[in-house]
Amino acid sequence: MAKTESIDALLNPSLRVSRPVAACARCRSAKIKCDGKLPACSACERSGKGTSCTSANDEFARGKERSYVAALEAAAQRLQKKIERARTEAAIHGASSSSHAAQRPQKSRRISGTRRREASDLDELVSDFGFLTVNATSRDFHGFTSTMSFAKLLLSAATKEELPPVETRGLPPRYAATPMINHYLENIYVLLPFFSETELMSSLSRIYNDPSSVSPLDVWNVRLIMAIAYASCSQRKGDENDKTALQHMAAARTLAHYVLHPGTITGVQALLLLVQYALVDPAHFNSWYLVGMASRLVIDLGLHCEPPPETKISKATLDLRRRIFHCTYALDRLVSMSLDRAFSFTDDSAADVQLPTVATENPSSALFLRSIRPCLFLFDIRRVQSAFYQTTRWSSRTQWPLATAATYASSVSNDIHAWYSTIPPNLSQRHLMLFNLERLYCQILVVSPNQRVPASNMTDLNKELVFEYSAQYAELLQPITQDVTWHAYLTYADICRTKHVGQKFVEVMWSDFDRLLKTSHAIREGSPLTNSAPLDNGQRATIFLRKIIDILDFARHRWAMPEMREKFEQESAVLFSRLKSRQLEVKPVQHNNPPNPTAGMVYGHATNNMYPNAPQFSYDGNTMAQLPSPPVNQDHNVHADMKPQQMLTPPEDYRMPANYGLPQGSLPRRSYEFYGGRS
Repeated sequence: MAKTESIDALLNPSLRVSRPVAACARCRSAKIKCDGKLPACSACERSGKGTSCTSANDEFARGKERSYVAALEAAAQRLQKKIERARTEAAIHGASSSSHAAQRPQKSRRISGTRRREASDLDELVSDFGFLTVNATSRDFHGFTSTMSFAKLLLSAATKEELPPVETRGLPPRYAATPMINHYLENIYVLLPFFSETELMSSLSRIYNDPSSVSPLDVWNVRLIMAIAYASCSQRKGDENDKTALQHMAAARTLAHYVLHPGTITGVQALLLLVQYALVDPAHFNSWYLVGMASRLVIDLGLHCEPPPETKISKATLDLRRRIFHCTYALDRLVSMSLDRAFSFTDDSAADVQLPTVATENPSSALFLRSIRPCLFLFDIRRVQSAFYQTTRWSSRTQWPLATAATYASSVSNDIHAWYSTIPPNLSQRHLMLFNLERLYCQILVVSPNQRVPASNMTDLNKELVFEYSAQYAELLQPITQDVTWHAYLTYADICRTKHVGQKFVEVMWSDFDRLLKTSHAIREGSPLTNSAPLDNGQRATIFLRKIIDILDFARHRWAMPEMREKFEQESAVLFSRLKSRQLEVKPVQHNNPPNPTAGMVYGHATNNMYPNAPQFSYDGNTMAQLPSPPVNQDHNVHADMKPQQMLTPPEDYRMPANYGLPQGSLPRRSYEFYGGRS
């Protein structure tokens, strides 16, 4: 019978041999006895040559450092064999059980305690195997010491600029901390609820009422939430809110090695808080690297898959697993798309994870907890964005025929329409505005040029839609950058998105400059801006470029990052100059009322809205009136030389065929069911 080995013996193998197979190179050349110690023999250590001690046997070849690599590899192989044996035994046991079950009447399936223990032991063994490989990186490279940890490695790679020296202070009194905690919960948490609000309140109670029971994780969570809240309220770099946020971040960073651990749920939650902070402080931390690492930890924990049926897990724990995965998914898609980079994982690798099923953590105490229902709408639209972006940007660079591209764009526009129609009007005004911006950005992505459909192959209608959607997007977003009460929703990713929208606008304008400027729109009947004079597209394009520059200027004031504004100014300088020259050449049109350049873009030749069932809302500002979407049909003539065109986005009663002509393997799953609209 084979001798069994304990887990401790596998993870801590003996690294000393009783008799070496061959002496090290130095002892062999000096013809002295070599005791074969690892990582260096005694003779080499006494002479100060421990780092160059090498052996001549097969396991430690000449020139290769003597380290723990071979021992770790051997332990890994033994662990892998044990896993394979356990899986084989489980398969045999399952086959025999099924054969016996076929011979007797079917009964309700019951999972025995033994099977549960076997599954638990197997999961623990796999977890130990993954933890072994992660921690092995700390010992096998030059420059690493025994003090190197996962947290130190993570922060050293994700830090773009060291935090400035600040005075470290304790947490403020609870009456001062509560408003900032509520600010985070009401504006940010309800969209990304990857931790339990009840646990956060418990951490606050321990910190302020029972300091002896406080853990580093409690302090980390409260410090990071305070830092995110203060940073989201800051108007410019160096103001009081910015300094306070840096103080909380500097204090939390000293606890990183206690909380940032691979292989734990709390480690992922702590890292996601750091991702959120990086989005409101991009000058110091790289959000793309952090969210990529968080995605890898989520996959290592198996959160991208539903747990097997034999696993005993509570409903609350299962729901928390799903929330953590979908929050990580949403952040990864947001950051990757805004920076025009690849996703950390594809949709196909995590196709079975269901959305969270509860509107609050505990319905019996819903009076005291925030409803996380808004996050469901965000998760829904991220799936649509992810599928389109992956299909058109990263799956292939083969160009599509015009008919194929139009069919696919229509189907995605139909998905966006279906999603937006599920949003109830009783959400907060800020969430409604956020989702309206998401809708516009999605439509810009759909009709903009990409690898599948370059600008040279775009239809005239798509070019016009890029112009119209971009004008609406800038018109809604620019006032938000000027109002600090909206800054909780304004992150570095939104500024990068704006730069992308501006670049697509410039690209489309150069592709068909003269025709796009000839198009003009009267005011839509019933619009609150009916008394304002219409603007021609030359004026609107000029106003759009100015608004994009104003939005990008937010990064200069807030984070001292003027690069995006300066680059866009250079890219659009020639277009801006040509627009100015064109306006001087064209004879100005006389109007009864003076034009209002801040009135924005409106339409007057349509009576139908692309989203007839979508919620309508208004904003209590002068420059942010609710603007209509491009019309579905164009029944009214504005200019005699303009020919009505069919709208690319299908009407509400449009139904896509089950199979439509796109290259095989290039389509996302089209069976979207939007859970955010469920009650």
